Amino acid sequence: MKKCNVLMTLALGWIFLAQGLSEAGDFDRFIMPMSNPVYTVGGALNKTFVRPVFIYQHLPSKVDTVVDKALGLKDLPLDGHVQGMAIQAGVSINDRWSLLAVKSGYIEVRPDNILSDRDGWVDLAAGLQYSFYYSPKSQTVLTGRLIYEFASGSDQVFQGNGNGNISPSLLFLKGIDKVELAGALGFVIPMDSPEEDYLFFDSWHASYEVVPWFHPLIEINHFYTIKAGDRESYVRKAIKKEGLGNAVSQMLGTSQEDDLVASIATFNGCDIINLGGKYSSEHRNFATMAIGARFPITSWLTLGYAYEFNLTPEENGLFSDRHYVDAVITIPFSLDKLFK
Repeated sequence: MKKCNVLMTLALGWIFLAQGLSEAGDFDRFIMPMSNPVYTVGGALNKTFVRPVFIYQHLPSKVDTVVDKALGLKDLPLDGHVQGMAIQAGVSINDRWSLLAVKSGYIEVRPDNILSDRDGWVDLAAGLQYSFYYSPKSQTVLTGRLIYEFASGSDQVFQGNGNGNISPSLLFLKGIDKVELAGALGFVIPMDSPEEDYLFFDSWHASYEVVPWFHPLIEINHFYTIKAGDRESYVRKAIKKEGLGNAVSQMLGTSQEDDLVASIATFNGCDIINLGGKYSSEHRNFATMAIGARFPITSWLTLGYAYEFNLTPEENGLFSDRHYVDAVITIPFSLDKLFK
């Protein structure tokens, strides 16, 4: 009996999915942004989708910190890479509303110098968005979004700080013939201000449909540290008490290593990491450019690749360059159909 119920559920699910995949939408030709992997996921449209994404990021060869001069160095050597896998998703309620899961996954940090190897889960982030202007005729969408990031991740990979944060943002989409323009502007507001930085971000996307299966794209992302946090004051006290060399050697390779990084870094950690250090605002601006393409294989499956590189000095961040590979599985289905 249980087997019959399972088979019936799978059969109904397949019929439901097939019906959804056969329906055409008003904005089917538009693609999803590739970079800024947390704050632009899904874009301005309200769609039901699943996005597995793999990221490979090179760390900068050197980083600027407040202890460089005390160690007789211009910058601290770092090098190495970060790689991670995540699954993001959206569930459309209707053309105007959707639910989103924008941050999840597991990352590995492999520095070549100073820091130790680290592995762990990133924070979880999810929220809701509403398109207050939706015009298929003019190919224009304006959407407001609110995301809450839970402090659920591992401090081994610079996550789990304070009580999380909220991110209100405005996203837009505009089609002009075969050109797609999209973007997002928003804020990251920590619930526990000493533990994370207040940030402003803006992202810009432009793509062109050369043929239905090939959409080259270019994107620019910018983060600005409005107000630095204050992690961790006790690390600076330990440095003052024990001396720089002793304090650093005692913390490296321990659970306090993330606090040490936050205390001495003169920059914020980028889009996935919010360091919340006292000196994060010494280099307030962080900007990147991404070039790549999306390849719609079917009406429901799109593959993508992008290469992102730094536009600001690489020593002022934890980012040298980054590769994205993803797949977007889109189901033209919304929850309101369940009640019709």
